[in-house]
Amino acid sequence: MNKKEYLEELRKELKINNVNEIEDVISEYEEHFKFKIEEGLTEEEIAKKLSNPKEIAKEYAISNAPINKYEKGAKTTGVVFMSIPLTMIYILICASVIVIGAFSIASLTAGFCLITTLNIAGLIPAMPYFPALILGIACLGLSVIACIGTIYMFLYVKQWGKVYERWCKNIINNHRYPSLSMHPQISKKVSSKLKLIAIISLVCFVAAFIIAYFALCISAGSMEPWHTYNWFN
Repeated sequence: MNKKEYLEELRKELKINNVNEIEDVISEYEEHFKFKIEEGLTEEEIAKKLSNPKEIAKEYAISNAPINKYEKGAKTTGVVFMSIPLTMIYILICASVIVIGAFSIASLTAGFCLITTLNIAGLIPAMPYFPALILGIACLGLSVIACIGTIYMFLYVKQWGKVYERWCKNIINNHRYPSLSMHPQISKKVSSKLKLIAIISLVCFVAAFIIAYFALCISAGSMEPWHTYNWFN
């Protein structure tokens, strides 16, 4: 059974069992096929590993029982009160993503200034050009690492928001909707490229930073070049 046949069979069984939100269920399984295919599995292999469409439809049909309006109201109230502190925590997590993104931009700016000798508002301390050039390359590597970290954090925070929203809907509506994974759906190809770039950037940052430090020490004639160049005065 390929993807098309599996989804058609699933749609048919969901209709027979009068399941609500059929398109949401189908969409979830379409995404599952998409990312498993990117991992190298065939449609037939994926369909074989999944549950039988009849069993899936029956599971969703069980959750379609009528909901008592008083019970639903009580659940909604509970979810609302529980969401207040969790929302504050979620905002703090979102703020951390912004901070790391800002750090990436700051590192990029510092690297650009060190390489081009552009000293904005006198923020770049005095040093010979060669160490400054290498240190600038280190800053660019750090900027890339922070940027990739920001991307991953953004995707995870976004996914966690969706997961919590779906969880709340399921609590209120007796689990009528398909659950979501805590992990964002990132294709294997994209994930591999980001990891490779991150590793290269990390190596570049560490190597350039060490070279820049020893170049500064040699030029200053001291293992504490920041004193020689009066960086903190």
